[in-house]
Amino acid sequence: MTSITRVLGLGIALIFFLSCGSSKKSTTVTSTLTPPPARSLPALPQSYINIPVKIYMKPLLSVMESSTAKEFTNDKWPNYTQSSCDFRYKYRFIRSPFVFNVVNNKVTIAFRGDYQIAGSRALCAFDKQVSPWVNGSCGFNGEPLRRVDIAIGSQLTLMPNHSVNTVTHLEKLQPLDKCEVTIMNNDMTKDVLDSVKASIETYCTTFDKFVQDLNNNVLLANWRKGGSRVMPISKYGFLNLNLSALGVSRFNVQKDTLYFSMGFSGFPRFNSDSNKLVTHAALPPVSNADRIGNISTWLDAVYEYKFFNKLLNDSLRNKPFEIDGRTFVIKDVNISGTYEGKIKVDLSFSGNRTGVISLTGTPTLDTARQVLSMPDIKVGLDTKDLMVNLAKGLIKKKIMKELAGQSVLDLQALIQKNRTLIEARLNQQVTSWMSTSGSIQEIKLLGILPQEKHIQIQAFIRASISLTGRPPANLVSLQ
Repeated sequence: MTSITRVLGLGIALIFFLSCGSSKKSTTVTSTLTPPPARSLPALPQSYINIPVKIYMKPLLSVMESSTAKEFTNDKWPNYTQSSCDFRYKYRFIRSPFVFNVVNNKVTIAFRGDYQIAGSRALCAFDKQVSPWVNGSCGFNGEPLRRVDIAIGSQLTLMPNHSVNTVTHLEKLQPLDKCEVTIMNNDMTKDVLDSVKASIETYCTTFDKFVQDLNNNVLLANWRKGGSRVMPISKYGFLNLNLSALGVSRFNVQKDTLYFSMGFSGFPRFNSDSNKLVTHAALPPVSNADRIGNISTWLDAVYEYKFFNKLLNDSLRNKPFEIDGRTFVIKDVNISGTYEGKIKVDLSFSGNRTGVISLTGTPTLDTARQVLSMPDIKVGLDTKDLMVNLAKGLIKKKIMKELAGQSVLDLQALIQKNRTLIEARLNQQVTSWMSTSGSIQEIKLLGILPQEKHIQIQAFIRASISLTGRPPANLVSLQ
């Protein structure tokens, strides 16, 4: 658009240089041609988008840590629990903080426990006690608490319905300190540790419930139900990725950060009208697949001229220009197309002079050199100013002479000039706790086809983008 404005400004300058006086706003004539058969650019290949993701896990781990008890005891602590006529026991188990790790979807939660146990045996006859209790203990009466290492394992499985399934179980229960409590030739240590094991297995249930709560989080639920989503891209239009495949790599944790990647395949479409992109298609099933690369996408974009006109007029309407000491004001910019594949730009102006200057031509794209030109450009001048009308022929010749070297647009230079603005769309805050970062490697225009009411543009984009999340501690309860 900058190049077009520059060309129009040049034409206005020549007109204003050769004329003086005042004039009134003129009108343009609309062409009525029989529409030819519909034309379109060729279909594009499938696009691939891979997004590396890293999630800072500390807030979520804090939730899991705080929601799980740090001390376990028998149900009647500090008194004994009598499990049978001839046996009673009591224990207290204190755990250390969790050590959380994930390697290729295998989750391990490890911790160390300090425990004390005590038990008593008696003789019973006909289910009645006939002897005093004989006691034994570890970790009581000034003795240090005994230590045991415990590990819980869980295998993550990504389900086709876009949720994560976990099956968690106790993998390790290894005493580090000897603790043999033998009463009446019966070693009761195993019996008590079995009770401790049963209590620790509640961790497994807690973890599975924690994952299920994440699956049921309203943000993720809404994303799953949203299907093929139309996304606004600032004020520049709307995008639908039109996904055909969705994959997620294996999960791994380093220190307190979770790493994985999401891969998409599809046929992205861009449009100035969001309604033209609505498909109501469901999200494709998710697969477990490691993804490589980043963004390699072919983009099919359709812009209605009225959308272009609004963007231009919002920024240019009533904007004054000083040319050779005279003030001129842009009143309206109107871009339109023809059935023959031409583009017409009408610029209405007022001030020292009032009128409409028109540029018409056929956009021609050199895909190898990335140069957009308009070799058949023509200039029109519509005004009621008498002095301008008298010199109209001379003015048009002068404008054409000046435009001869101005009707070529170097797309690569234009992209480079606006690289910072383009990359800003890859580096932004997505939600209150998620942000993206990325860069552009290549943008190439593949085709341009003006129609009567819209213009179709095809492009190839190669870029990198990553997603970083720092979720709040209350993520599982966000509504």
